[in-house]
This record gives sequence, structure tokens and C-alpha cells, in this order.
Amino acid sequence: MGARRRSTLREVAARAGVSIGTASGVFTSNASVSEQARKVVLAAAEEIGYQPRRRPAEALAAGVSAFGLLARGEHYVGPANPFYGPVLYGAQSAIAALGVSLVMETLHDGDLDGRALPLVLRRRQAQGLLLAGYHEERYVARLLETGTPCVLIDHLVEDLPVDCVRADDLRGGHLATAHLLDLGHRSPPPAIITGPSTAYSITARLAGYRQALAEYGVPADPAYIRGGRLCAESGREEMAALLDLPVPPTAVFCGNDNTALGAIDLLRERGITVPTDVSVIGYDDIAMAAHSVPGLTTIAVDKELLGMQAVWNLTERLRFPHMGWRETRVGVHLVVRGSTAPRNPPAPPYEPVTTTTTPTTRG
Repeated sequence: MGARRRSTLREVAARAGVSIGTASGVFTSNASVSEQARKVVLAAAEEIGYQPRRRPAEALAAGVSAFGLLARGEHYVGPANPFYGPVLYGAQSAIAALGVSLVMETLHDGDLDGRALPLVLRRRQAQGLLLAGYHEERYVARLLETGTPCVLIDHLVEDLPVDCVRADDLRGGHLATAHLLDLGHRSPPPAIITGPSTAYSITARLAGYRQALAEYGVPADPAYIRGGRLCAESGREEMAALLDLPVPPTAVFCGNDNTALGAIDLLRERGITVPTDVSVIGYDDIAMAAHSVPGLTTIAVDKELLGMQAVWNLTERLRFPHMGWRETRVGVHLVVRGSTAPRNPPAPPYEPVTTTTTPTTRG
């Protein structure tokens, strides 16, 4: 008989109907968790036989009193970005179990010249760093030169030996695109509104988009691939550009939910119905996605788990400083709501907007 599979914190949270951060808070004595939530989580844990893995402060190296969290500007962690709130909550929940403090510092473009160290290091306030969002390679290299253990959250620097925790964005891009293709949106191909090309998560989602098109035998057309800034305003702008094409798309995959909500807003203004006329899918599954009209189909990322896993990986790095660097990918899944539907009517004849000319050889 095989060994019995160990229950997970995610299963406890699902059974109790709470977030993974709340479930974690119960087992780390987080004072912000209500008594009612505590009772529900403990009951769920008992029902499925969950035994929490303890990560005591004693497991850390001597002298570790605080972790620093470096956040890259308002674009990534400002009030207009609903992605990183749950990530930070998850990180704080995991840190509470360690008995150490969290010192957060927001970096702006002027701080990222690759030379100046963040205050949290200059003041020696932290012994390990979590880097949320995109950080330039030279800046990450500067931090590593100090000997400070670092973990990237939702980003990857391929040319540096630095740990990272990120969503499985290649799979996410593939899932989103395959969903639209399965609904019959193939001619023209589904459009995509991406984001900054410097963000690894964005390039991975675009790669997943291309991969799905290739698997379904649908040629990629550069005219239907738009850049973006991962915000609602950008979603409106890029959606307007797509509608100006000779054959506008019947489906759009947006690089994040904010972009998708902006695209839907523009479509509504133009009298175009979602999803009857155009299907729209987002990415991240932020809180607003479930409450938009129509509800936003999206790729869900476990944001709290991203933060928690980053803390756990940083803990391991402090305990075992000489182990090889590692990339941890958090799974994603498709959440179908009301913003996507089968293509109706069937696709008319379509000719690619962008063509490639093969040069002739003169003999």
C-alpha cells in the first residue's frame, strides 16, 4: 500500500471557503484573522487531516531579524495595481510564521541606476530581499554583489543566478488562446494585447499565445499582436486600434485584467456587445474580474501563494546559501465567466493583414 498523500493548505482553504492567506494566518497566529474564520479553517483542517508544516524562526540563520521587500514603482505596486495586494498579503502571512519583520521599500526610476543600494540595505535593516515585479538586470546584479540573498516575485532574470517565484505564464498564455480557438475564433486569429516587453511574464504569455496558434494550425498575424502598458487606458487604446483593422478580431486576449476591462469599456462605447460580437479574456483574476459586466473570463493566478512561496524560498536560501538557484512556478487555471462565447456567425473569408514577400533570385 502506498503512503497516504499529505493534505495541503490549498485544500484546507478551498474546503473552508477562504483565501490561502487567511488559512495560513490561522496556523501562524495572525491576529488579523477573525475568530469565525479561525473556527471554520480549523474544522476544515480536521476534516481532511491536515497537519501544518511548521517553519519556526529557529530554522533561520542566526541574526536574521527582518526581510526586505523592494517594490518597483507605482506601475507595479501602486494603488491602481490590484495584483500585488494579495501577493504582499501572502508574503506577510508566511513571514508571520517566522517571527521576523517585513520592511517594505518602494523604488522609483531614479533609484534604479544600478549603483545606489536601497535604504533597507544601507541601513542594514534586512538580511534577505524579496523583489516584487520587474527589476532591471543590472540592479539585481548590484544587489547580488552585496551577498544579500534575493528572491524575485513574478519575474525572471535568465542571465543571473537568482531565485525566482513566478506564475506559469507560458501555460497561462496557451490556456487563454486555446479557449478562444476552441470557441471558433480562428479567422481572423484571436488578437492579443500584451505589455512591456521587458517583463518576463509578458513575453512568456505571448509565447504561449503563439504556441497555441501553431498547435491549432492558425497562422499568427502581426497585425493582431498589440503592445500595451497593462492598464485600462492602454486596453482602450489598443482595442480601438484593433477595431480599425480591415477585419477586426472577434476575440481578444489581454495581458492582464485591467487591460481587458479597458478593452470592454471601449467596445461598449462603440456599441459592440461582449461576448456576442467580441469575446474578451483577461489574466490574473483580480477581485474586480468577478464583478464586471459581463463577468470577465480570465486566467487565475494564485497571488497569495506567489508571496508565500517567495518567503519560503528565501528562508531556504538563508538556511542553505550554497545551493543552486531555482525557479519555482505557481500553477494557473482558466476561469470561464461571461465575457467569452462561441463565434457567431461563422467566420467570413479572411486574408492575413500582414503578408510576407519571398524575394526572387535573379539568374
